[in-house]
Amino acid sequence: MKKRLSFLSFWSINDELRLAELQEQMDELRLAGLSGVIFHPRYYPNVPVYMSGEYLAILSELILYAKKTGMAFWIYDENGWPSGTASGEVMRRLPDSVCKAMAWDAEKERIVFSEKSAVSSLDPKAVAAFIDITHEGYRKGLTPEAFAYVTGFFSDEVAFLDGHGLTVLTGGLPWDDRFPARYRAKYGEEIEACLPLLFKDGEDDGEFRVRYWEMLTDTLVSDFYQPIAAWCEAHGKKFTAHLKAEESPYFQLSYSGSAFQVLKRVETPAVDALERFPGNNYYPRIAHSIAMQQGRETVLVEAMGGSGWGVSPQSFTDYVLWLARHGMDTFAFHLNQLKLTTQAVQDWPPSMPSHVTWKSAFPTLLADLQAKAAQLPDLTGEPDVLIIAPTRGIMAGFRPDHAMQMNEHDGSNVPDDAAGKLDMSFLALVEACHAAGLHYELSEERVVEEDGVIEAGVLRIGRRVYKRVLIADGCLWRGPGLEARLVEAGVAVCHGYDWFEALPVRAATAAVEAPTAAAVRQSPWQAQAPARNQLLVELIPAGEGLLAGEVPLASPVPELTLLVLDAVRSVSVNGTPLALAACREGFGAAVPVAAALAAGGAMLRIELRPLVDGEAAPMVYLRGRFAVKSVNPSSLREKDSRQLQLDGPFQLVPMPAAEAIAAADLVASGFPFLQEPVTATKTITLPAASGVVTTRLQLAGVQADAAFVTLNGKELGWCWGASWSVPLPTALEPGDYQLEVALYPSTFNMYGPHHHYEGDRHLISPDQYKGVKNFADRPDAPESTHVEAWHFVKWGVTGDVGLI
Repeated sequence: MKKRLSFLSFWSINDELRLAELQEQMDELRLAGLSGVIFHPRYYPNVPVYMSGEYLAILSELILYAKKTGMAFWIYDENGWPSGTASGEVMRRLPDSVCKAMAWDAEKERIVFSEKSAVSSLDPKAVAAFIDITHEGYRKGLTPEAFAYVTGFFSDEVAFLDGHGLTVLTGGLPWDDRFPARYRAKYGEEIEACLPLLFKDGEDDGEFRVRYWEMLTDTLVSDFYQPIAAWCEAHGKKFTAHLKAEESPYFQLSYSGSAFQVLKRVETPAVDALERFPGNNYYPRIAHSIAMQQGRETVLVEAMGGSGWGVSPQSFTDYVLWLARHGMDTFAFHLNQLKLTTQAVQDWPPSMPSHVTWKSAFPTLLADLQAKAAQLPDLTGEPDVLIIAPTRGIMAGFRPDHAMQMNEHDGSNVPDDAAGKLDMSFLALVEACHAAGLHYELSEERVVEEDGVIEAGVLRIGRRVYKRVLIADGCLWRGPGLEARLVEAGVAVCHGYDWFEALPVRAATAAVEAPTAAAVRQSPWQAQAPARNQLLVELIPAGEGLLAGEVPLASPVPELTLLVLDAVRSVSVNGTPLALAACREGFGAAVPVAAALAAGGAMLRIELRPLVDGEAAPMVYLRGRFAVKSVNPSSLREKDSRQLQLDGPFQLVPMPAAEAIAAADLVASGFPFLQEPVTATKTITLPAASGVVTTRLQLAGVQADAAFVTLNGKELGWCWGASWSVPLPTALEPGDYQLEVALYPSTFNMYGPHHHYEGDRHLISPDQYKGVKNFADRPDAPESTHVEAWHFVKWGVTGDVGLI
């Protein structure tokens, strides 16, 4: 696997196609250090019509622009997700398409079949139509030069039926009318009499369940993934796909059976790694293992979806390096919004890099990641061990009714039944191997049996050989003697935690002491007032389709402007209509403050009427040279080590003079919603040479996402946690120097969700903005997660500067 990382934007195309704007944002992504894009129509307004001649003509020009500028160009094969419907066109062509399911009627003790009108990934006709509309549509509709440049196609979260978690949500199971004939042909038995064993325990239930789930998996592979893989191969295109529910074998089962069976048919295997903090150490290693076994060149990961606006360069670095340590080399960052509307702000944020406060740091950040990744252990070498997952064992014990308690987002809360216990034991085994520093790869019983070759001293799977095999509890084999044959061939076979004795013990790595910062004489920090500030105006329903909000003014504010992220029917301030004009960030207008004050006294009343079919609650900002203070400033309090809480409402007060700004707390100083940096300065006195070589300048007590450091007008560069240091220029003479540090606030402070009871958390879905408890919340969260207090990430600098 390549050590050099490749960074792509999962590019959300949520606005009409305008070539100049698309090219402009592509340039922005390229200059940020990204090497390509995955063009992803997402909440696309259908202007021009999806897959129409005009759509494809504009896209052709965009692809050729990518070619000219050296950007890789992938195409996401759907408008929205999951893949397979061609933005509804498959259903229009095949109106009789259905998804079929079965459930257990406990009262009548029988199987009940049902169906709904929807496109099924198990339907060969529907899949053929999908390929014809989408893949063939691009091949025929793009100009030949543009199509030739397309890197490949991306399929997203395709699962059984229509991909919406039938089993977890309802306790039902997928069905296909071809199953009886297929089962009879393979096993010489009738399937109907055995179906109750999928829902209740009985004689030989485990054997039948394994047969059912493997048949279902094979159907998904043969009817969806293989036709697309064959089309991509025939036309010289890469094919990548990630599945839903990769986090554990149990979670994966009810969505697409076995990731090992599906992804080995995918040219560029991928996984989905959401949130902000590293997860378990099983699922990132799936795609790497399959790629090594199948001889694939790259492994892709869709990374950081829903990780929230509070993502910082530090958390970004930690997450990317965690994935890189598992062999991920191509990162598709979820996601970058073409247009940051209110809906886009709340759409599994952040929009990265275009809309985070620290986007200017991105080139430095990615270069730093490349350097760090080059130092990671090489996973192309011989693995210490192959861990066999008990996929069949989990199939054999799986009960659909028990699975309903599981969290549909991350697979947590696995039931404490036979299948669930095997799953948790297996994940614990993987974590133990990871903690021991072992180079492990993964497979399952069926792959070992069907693809494995036992040779002298090794088990060979494709292009990979393994001298040690760790068989998790619960693994089931079709025929007897496989383990014995491995042992006879000289392969070291371990069970459960027996690996402690069978695997080599790695020497502990010596701890590296942090460098000591030399004392430097210096003045206190002094913050500079920003050129402008902003306030997020909270609008509430005021009857008859009207939204309204009031902002107190402590004094007149010159050159006040209003920004609305979405198109609206009308907006006024104290009864004066504003003529909004489209701008880069949305729609803006100058606020006639003098007239507004004359009409409304010391209060600005903003009234807004949304479009009938538009955004129901547009985000609105006031901008100008002012500070933002709570009418109850004593309400400012600490939420936790990272966050503050403050009660509203907020008022606009005069911009403070520099000496009145507390560099230690820029939120309290009047800048809780600011997206731009505030510069803090101090004078430092470099001592005479002491014989100690210092190479870096060290900041302390920084609470910010990132900082840009300048010394006597010379740019020293970017820094962020946890190091907060920059290299010093050589041969600095003793004496006084002016230090400037531009402190970049958390993007959470601008976009929220400010009223979620936890504030800035590791996982944000649209429902965290609505205050509705959902699967992205903790199990013990209140049903209404909205609180009146506002949350802000701390922002400021308190510590002294040192030399290291």
